[in-house]
Amino acid sequence: MYVGVMNNKKRVILGFSGGVDSAAAAVLLAQDGYQVIPVVLDMGGPGRDFLLSRAAKMTDRLGLELLVEPVANIFNEKVVDYLLESYSRAQTPNPCIRCNASVKFAGLVAVAERLQIEKIATGHYFLAGRDGGYYKAGDLHKDQSYFLFSVADNILKRSLFPLGEINKKAAVALASAAGYELENYRESQELCFLNGEKYQEFMQSRGEVGRPGEIVDINGKVLGEHAGLQNYTVGQRKGMGIAHSVPLYVVRLDYENNRLLVGERESVYSTKFRVSNINWLTDMSVKNQSIECQIRYNHQPAPATLQVLADDLLEIEFVTPQFAITPGQGAAFFQGEQLLGGGFICSD
Repeated sequence: MYVGVMNNKKRVILGFSGGVDSAAAAVLLAQDGYQVIPVVLDMGGPGRDFLLSRAAKMTDRLGLELLVEPVANIFNEKVVDYLLESYSRAQTPNPCIRCNASVKFAGLVAVAERLQIEKIATGHYFLAGRDGGYYKAGDLHKDQSYFLFSVADNILKRSLFPLGEINKKAAVALASAAGYELENYRESQELCFLNGEKYQEFMQSRGEVGRPGEIVDINGKVLGEHAGLQNYTVGQRKGMGIAHSVPLYVVRLDYENNRLLVGERESVYSTKFRVSNINWLTDMSVKNQSIECQIRYNHQPAPATLQVLADDLLEIEFVTPQFAITPGQGAAFFQGEQLLGGGFICSD
């Protein structure tokens, strides 16, 4: 299927991996009258050859010329180093949030600036409204708004999201009609740079081994020894290597004392926490707001109150206790379907 158009059409830079979503996005943009310029962001790593080959094959079928933008250095600095530093400080990072803001969208904007093109586009399931606001995708099962709260407003304003109003089934159908081979298709479920490794193995390969320390219950009783705090996250139940009469969960990673605090499940619920590194996508100048807050990808946004403590520090208080509020993870703020912005959960 040929989707290329003449050069006198409006142009758009499309982030292109050659997968189902980017292929469907290319088709929809062309149908809307855009000259699509697909760009694959070369982040290096073990999957590089496969990604470049897949993207080249799909752009050939679409009748488009692929551009390759090298971003390996910035990816290692902004994402890999961030992941290693976070785990070494007993935090649980979300590399995909950081990658979207600091690598993917930034890389596409860099290409657009060089080519003097205003618009960029991606295959994210996300809606940018005509009213200037940003909203959850029409297909809530695929909605990716949580991963985009950290992208700067001025970049989102020049971005198109052609998959925002369709579901995954429709995207697969569009890609298949355009020549995408579905025989061995499966969606990626892991961090792109791990290549099948566990993140602990990846960290060890980078010299981040961690120090053993005490596992203690919420009353301070020593129950055993942990293998390094980077191996655990708040809410984790398995893999601690201790026996107990009832299931125990990770309650907190005590970085200063190198201790793993554990307790029964109810100990992992809490209501109040702080958020920094704030990125606003709408006016939130009023200090107290009723919002819904999402604290990880598979968490249903829950009613909360937001209070501004300083220019880059908020306090969030859920109406009802939530499970495993985890330092280092992203906190996205919503009012209904609208994404207001977000930040990163602070350590105690």
